[in-house]
Amino acid sequence: MTTTVQKQVLINARALIADPAHWTSRTLARTADDHVVAWYDRSATKWCAQGAIYRAAYDLVGDQKEAMRIGNEAAKNMYRPRWLFVSLPNMNDMQGHAAVLAVFDKTLQAA
Repeated sequence: MTTTVQKQVLINARALIADPAHWTSRTLARTADDHVVAWYDRSATKWCAQGAIYRAAYDLVGDQKEAMRIGNEAAKNMYRPRWLFVSLPNMNDMQGHAAVLAVFDKTLQAA
């Protein structure tokens, strides 16, 4: 079950990557010209699913460590019990943008 803060983080994270031009894979975040940067870097304009969750949490709380804690808790709600060896970053990198958005949507509908 998600908390109100976790749900808001997921809503905001999905919005960050809704446009495929703002989504990436194989790293948490990139600049517009595809340089790898930290997820909290203000020059980031593209995020993977996990990076978007961390960034959305950071935008709400303004603290990197707390953003990661909240982000990790929020992301736990996106995993299915049968996903024994599949993480959100692996799904992001292997299944692509549409699959990521579908998981966000399904999680938000259940919340």
